[in-house]
Amino acid sequence: METLLKRFQSFKSPTLTGTENTIYCENWLEDIEQLFETLYYTDDRRVRLIIHQLHGLGKSWWIATKKALENQGTAVTWSVFKTTFYQRFFLVSYRKDKGAEFANLRQGQLNIEEYVAKFTSLLKFAPHVAVRDEAQADQFINGLNPDVFTLVNSRRPNTFVDALNHAKGAEAGLMRQRGAQFVPLSARSPQEKQHIPSRSPQEKQHIPTYSIEITPSILYWRQK
Repeated sequence: METLLKRFQSFKSPTLTGTENTIYCENWLEDIEQLFETLYYTDDRRVRLIIHQLHGLGKSWWIATKKALENQGTAVTWSVFKTTFYQRFFLVSYRKDKGAEFANLRQGQLNIEEYVAKFTSLLKFAPHVAVRDEAQADQFINGLNPDVFTLVNSRRPNTFVDALNHAKGAEAGLMRQRGAQFVPLSARSPQEKQHIPSRSPQEKQHIPTYSIEITPSILYWRQK
């Protein structure tokens, strides 16, 4: 354990006293979790090491909480630590706001990578979704843009990983399709440009022109 702790702390792992504001606590947990993932630490190692990153109020809170959980027969996993941490150090109003943001999350102008990053960052504020892989998949799919949603939903993925992989594939396919549908004239080869039909003099004579007339409350087009 001593060697493991020294190695972990050699990466300048962040500490927490428990008196910091909600945003700081959230950033601290994200930094710690990122370091754990980089080092490929298991749940068991994370739970054993986290006590050394807490000081003051944070440390006394976790010692008491861990003991109470064990007395209740609850397995103290990393997920359990995070859940109790949110409940203690995140304001109720903050958790509610973030939970609502997650429930209403839509892909919109985001690409799949940006959407999944936002999705996973808010997932912790929806524990009823986070505990079930199928629920995560459903929530993720429902937030996709209509064209991607149709393709992904037809595959009926029941895990988040499957839903994500299908979404990436659908997005890539749609981008290729849209790219093939239109190529700017400047990017076309001389041979392709030769096949672009030109208008005949008769067709050009029938191209309508328009003028704009404005009244105090109406703007409309009139064909000449």
